[in-house]
Amino acid sequence: MMRLSIPVLGMICFADTPAFAQQQPEYPGLVPAFLKACVDGELSVAARETAMAAEGWAETAVNVDVPSFNISGALDRNFEFSKPLSVKQWEKQIDGSRVRAVVATFPEKRRYPTICAFVASNVKSGWPYNEAFADGIKSIGLKGKSTDLPHYFEYSGKVGGTKPVRAEVSGRTRVVPDKNAMHLYIAF
Repeated sequence: MMRLSIPVLGMICFADTPAFAQQQPEYPGLVPAFLKACVDGELSVAARETAMAAEGWAETAVNVDVPSFNISGALDRNFEFSKPLSVKQWEKQIDGSRVRAVVATFPEKRRYPTICAFVASNVKSGWPYNEAFADGIKSIGLKGKSTDLPHYFEYSGKVGGTKPVRAEVSGRTRVVPDKNAMHLYIAF
């Protein structure tokens, strides 16, 4: 017989409530745009920059605090995003809202020397974005690692059998001062 702890049982009950189940993403085009710009094709800086140009992103001045990607709900921290070597930022309207995209690089000796991220503001929680995000991330071989419902979802694995990759959705990011900002990222 399987036993469920009170917190797990509470999460199951919470997820089954009609109001929670009906929650829709504020920006339904956000995850598909993220997958095109940051995940599809080769995981490299050149491929990410080419994808940004192909999708009509406009390069802008950097106003995302890249080291704040270190603030995470991850249970096991094996990443470091401080002291980036290079950072480029783009902006684009998605579903009527300004979305920022960032590609940053770090020393090659780091587990994840590159991060590609999207930042959106005025998001109630990460939950409505997770299903599409998980489907896209799992398609390249990543698996769920940890979660802190309803805002945080973490995935990791190895792409091509050797390259470590991690991805996360955080409905309460600190990389921008905007209220209720969310980030999606993949680090490789």
